[in-house]
Amino acid sequence: MKIIHYSYKKHGKIEFWFEQWPNSPVVFTHIKEYYFIRFVKWNELDPLVTKDDLGKMELIVNQYLGREEYYLQRKYFEQDRVKLPK
Repeated sequence: MKIIHYSYKKHGKIEFWFEQWPNSPVVFTHIKEYYFIRFVKWNELDPLVTKDDLGKMELIVNQYLGREEYYLQRKYFEQDRVKLPK
């Protein structure tokens, strides 16, 4: 999964377009020290976005923006049953 384009928006939001979903921008918002998916403007021309895909997108964007360390400190990852997206 690759980022093909991104654009800064108002109020600290950033829109990202990914290779697999070129017609469906994903809007990220800043929460604490990392970025989190706010919503996906899904287009029928693209495949459905799964929960696993959303996790991968969040990890890729936070790596790209240099926020991976903070993203991985979320309480969500402290649970033993939760694994990092591949």
